[in-house]
Amino acid sequence: MIDITENDWSTIDATEFYNLERWGLGYFELDSEGYLVANPSVDKSKSIRIFDVVNHFLKSHGAEPPVLVRFPGIIERRMHDINEAFRESIRQFEYEGSYSTIFPVKVNQHLEVVEAALKSGKKYGGGLEAGSKAELYAVLALADNDTPILCNGFKDLAVIEMALRASQLGRNVTIVIEKPNEVDLILNTSKRLNIKPKLGIRVKLSARGAGHWQSSGGARSKFGLSIPELVNCIAQLRRAECLDRVHLLHFHPGSQITNVRKIKYSIIEATRIYADLVQQGVPLKILDVGGGLAVDYTGNRNKEPSSMNYTLQEYANDVVYYVQMVCDQEGVAHPKIYSESGRALVAHHSMLIVPIVGSSQTHVQQSLVPRSDQVDEEIAPLVELSGILEELNVKNVSESFHDAQTAMEIAMQMFANGNLTLEQRAQCEALTNSICLKINSLLDELPFVPAELDELRYNLADTYFANFSLFQALPDAWALDQLFPVMPIHRMNERPTRIGILGDMTCDSDGKLDCFIGGAGQRRWLPMHQLNDRPYWIGIFLVGAYQESLSDDHNLMGKFHILTVDTDRPYEDSRLIYGSTLREVLEHVHHIWDDMRGKFAVTVEQARQERRVSYEEGEEAFRFFESMSENYTYLTDEIREIEPSQMASRVELSLGSK
Repeated sequence: MIDITENDWSTIDATEFYNLERWGLGYFELDSEGYLVANPSVDKSKSIRIFDVVNHFLKSHGAEPPVLVRFPGIIERRMHDINEAFRESIRQFEYEGSYSTIFPVKVNQHLEVVEAALKSGKKYGGGLEAGSKAELYAVLALADNDTPILCNGFKDLAVIEMALRASQLGRNVTIVIEKPNEVDLILNTSKRLNIKPKLGIRVKLSARGAGHWQSSGGARSKFGLSIPELVNCIAQLRRAECLDRVHLLHFHPGSQITNVRKIKYSIIEATRIYADLVQQGVPLKILDVGGGLAVDYTGNRNKEPSSMNYTLQEYANDVVYYVQMVCDQEGVAHPKIYSESGRALVAHHSMLIVPIVGSSQTHVQQSLVPRSDQVDEEIAPLVELSGILEELNVKNVSESFHDAQTAMEIAMQMFANGNLTLEQRAQCEALTNSICLKINSLLDELPFVPAELDELRYNLADTYFANFSLFQALPDAWALDQLFPVMPIHRMNERPTRIGILGDMTCDSDGKLDCFIGGAGQRRWLPMHQLNDRPYWIGIFLVGAYQESLSDDHNLMGKFHILTVDTDRPYEDSRLIYGSTLREVLEHVHHIWDDMRGKFAVTVEQARQERRVSYEEGEEAFRFFESMSENYTYLTDEIREIEPSQMASRVELSLGSK
């Protein structure tokens, strides 16, 4: 169904077809045999063939995809790239301040992700940001006394006291004032504990971002002080003789800002506020420019919601240049710059591998398609459709499509009026499907494909059933139409001969992925390979930011297995954490496993008494249901028998262990 000849296809074509080079940024590429490899290290000699690692993981521990694969080395590379971009800007513009990356843990709170961000940012003076009580507790435990910690979000007395006591113990904690009522809470708690706070202030800007999350910035944003509130806050702190505790000004222009002009406006406005406060005697030293640095999920370098019209270096240049420009104009010292580029830091490191378990292929029952000499000449729609199919060519594609639609409409009206038999209607539909399939095979020869014919291609696409939950894996794709790169991770040296969409394993009709990255824009279908008796695995990429944090319990599909791949020893030191079991997801929604187990026991005993099963059959059935407690929530090729001694807990294993 894709008009590419066997001899014309290569891994170079695949790289271009799936836009791999542009969204992969060198972190992912194809090898000569058509396998996708990851490059978690700058050294390409350490490339890791993803299919082989996952296959090793599967065989070593009897687990099966779907599996979330993490490459912490890519986080380290991203941290290096972001900081080096700012270092280059600072050098180029002779900026007198410095820069550090602050990782907001709300983007991905998983321990290994936070640890990778913390470790890789250490040499750059990087820090962590917490926006909830639980996040703050985790961050305080993970960080050392040299790590900058920002305490953001809504705060109660417990949060403020936690931050102050940690500060007393030596942690470098800044409490960021985001709401007017927090000033009294902080001052009163500080006085009660006799601990001086380290303070920051978050301000609302009039400038807004662009894209899905533009409402998170601007004057109507949920967090931050308005300008009148900011003035009152400064006066209140001055009266309390705590103004000397304020060292940071924070603002958030929005998330995934696709248009660089929006970033420039925010930087200029925020720096004007910073400079004015410094001139008022507020001892500010740090300007936190928040998030906003986008990820180019499509690789198309434009202002669409899933892309960005600027580079990382351009972003760093604009931040440094405009902060410097305003500060020089106002005569204040250049501040240290923080950015909270969480999405840009961790999105690339994580990918989801999902196996295809079957497909619903578009086909025509050829036995129902009459030959031209078999058509009943008294049935006008049949005659018309047969002639269209016979004469169809690249020059009359659109005309033939419209004529076929008209003929089929007449056939349906005749059937409704009782003038067409069921068999004759079936013949009409089979002829129409044959026409559509032939039109689809000719589309690649057209210089321009009209929208209605492109829609035809979507309607003819096969559904490839993937063993995953869209709602669990990609909540932003479902809720916001966020695009994520999707492609097979092997067989890329073979010509993809089918087009398809992905259907998930949930019982919800919305559980499908039917919008993909393509060429210069997006398409509603994905080039796929014909299924055979071997595994066929699809990768969904750039899922390291927010998707795990937002996932829910839809259909009780649960968490995926997680494979964290070691850059230097991927087959020895990589770590596997098992995904959710039936028992875990059921107990999470308050079912009591022991009660369910007891009810199965009663059911088995009743079946014995009614002579439905023998004693041995009843025992076998009970053991089966009991063993299901530790089975993966996703589809598997076989049922694993779990020994009673294994049912107590799940353990983290090394791929090198036996």
